[in-house]
Amino acid sequence: MLLENKVAIVAGAGPGIGAGVAHVLAEEGANLVVLDINQKNADKVAEDAQKLGRKAIGIGTDLTSKAACEKAVKTTLDTFGKLDILVDIVGGLGRVNLSKPTSDFVDITEEEWDENWRLNVKSHVFMCQAVAPHFMKQKYGKIVNMASTAGQNRAFKGGGSMVYSVAKAADIRFTRNLAMTLAEYNINVNNVQPGRVYTPTFHEASLQHQIDLHPEKYKGKTPKQLFEAGAVLTAPMQKAQTAEDIGHAIAFIVSDLAHNITGQCLNVDAGVSLL
Repeated sequence: MLLENKVAIVAGAGPGIGAGVAHVLAEEGANLVVLDINQKNADKVAEDAQKLGRKAIGIGTDLTSKAACEKAVKTTLDTFGKLDILVDIVGGLGRVNLSKPTSDFVDITEEEWDENWRLNVKSHVFMCQAVAPHFMKQKYGKIVNMASTAGQNRAFKGGGSMVYSVAKAADIRFTRNLAMTLAEYNINVNNVQPGRVYTPTFHEASLQHQIDLHPEKYKGKTPKQLFEAGAVLTAPMQKAQTAEDIGHAIAFIVSDLAHNITGQCLNVDAGVSLL
């Protein structure tokens, strides 16, 4: 096992990518602290890790709060006596953007910018600030911030995609700068960028909206079928990715096999980042 006896915080470990990543880390031997804004989601993922023979606790908390991040790290150290890994998956398009009927650039609100910045940048900065003193003291630590291909070498016309892209680009730049800052302390800091991963809580609603708008075009299609068809068309390798695909990549990059890898963006996307 790559991560036997390691202790990892998985932040944003609700249904979808977060739960899949947590499951893989547990399979690889890590004990987990599972953080999610929804306590039930956090408990469910922790229980799944326990079934694999790992020690795990779930904490429901809002990681856009610096104090909440600091408390989560303290709870981890109080519970396990150590901390080796932080995987921060918190992020997304944001509630405001998802509820808007249009996505024109001129209609982007200040609230959308603020929400995306909190979700995709500040939450990562605050968690990294919370773990950094401990990692620096022990001269060891692994940090992975979840980025997106949307933040790397891609441009969007406007609306919610632009806001999200800008926030993810900022997170990538933050992660690279942090890698330089913490390198002398033997701390590895990287981004992992998922490709097309079906996330029920997001895609069911967004793709069902497309099906409702074009019933004849998508007649008989479920949101998941529509997603998979789109992934085949848009990825050079013509396939979607799973949450476990992302988890296996992260398990490697936070393992000691990757001790010389820092400041990188690892794309797990069937080639989407090549386009």
